[in-house]
Amino acid sequence: KNLKRVIQGILFILIIAAFIFVGKKDFTKKIVVDNEKFDLEYSNVSSDNVFAYANAQDVYTRFKNGNAVVFMGFPTNKWSGYYAEMLNTVAKELGVKEILYYDFKKDRETKNATYQSIVLKLSSYTYTNDNGTQNIYAPTMFIIKNGKVIHFDNETAIMKGNLSPEDYWNVNNREIQLNKFRLMFKDYLEIKE
Repeated sequence: KNLKRVIQGILFILIIAAFIFVGKKDFTKKIVVDNEKFDLEYSNVSSDNVFAYANAQDVYTRFKNGNAVVFMGFPTNKWSGYYAEMLNTVAKELGVKEILYYDFKKDRETKNATYQSIVLKLSSYTYTNDNGTQNIYAPTMFIIKNGKVIHFDNETAIMKGNLSPEDYWNVNNREIQLNKFRLMFKDYLEIKE
């Protein structure tokens, strides 16, 4: 009989504690969705963007008969923001619903095995440094269709000198790049003209 009362008392205390916990929880906190998070990291890209966060494994699995537009960059790379803005502009214009965004900086620095597998899959497109090591540099975009890379672009991944993104992406170069993205996305979406 006493054991039953002790168990009931413990259950009562647990229920009260649960009510207190739920009562203190702030349900007004909003979960930040990918496109809003991306907008916070890349201020020149609008919050209604098409970017969805991905990790190395998410990207690598697309090489197994998957389809995806993949943007690899990182916020501290000043060229990535300009590139992302142009990708988003064309994606929205042509109806690309999602671009996977993979911030690969940490994985490249730690030589993450899945990142290295992605580099291997892209070996015919990547740069080899003076040490003979292949790597991906930001910004890079590629399109996978049925597990095969059908387009690859890293227009400004290896920029030398004091050239700034503002100077490089003048009206002429920007329009050339936008048209390049349009052709790639139309091929991916199978849009015939």
